[in-house]
Amino acid sequence: MNINFTSREISILKELISGKSYPQISKSLFISIPTVKHYMARIAEKLGIRGKINILLYILTHRDLLQNKIKE
Repeated sequence: MNINFTSREISILKELISGKSYPQISKSLFISIPTVKHYMARIAEKLGIRGKINILLYILTHRDLLQNKIKE
């Protein structure tokens, strides 16, 4: 798997994995909620899936393949 996430996408994924909601991610990263949603849509597109829960499940299921990109 060779998915290239931007540094901002990685930051959002880390926040998502830690259990934060969109408003919490927004506040933590100093971006608007629509911007969080935009990045989530880009992440979903790159992964070929839809929805926050599916992104989280994908990341957790494929953590070993993504370990160089996403570290807690």
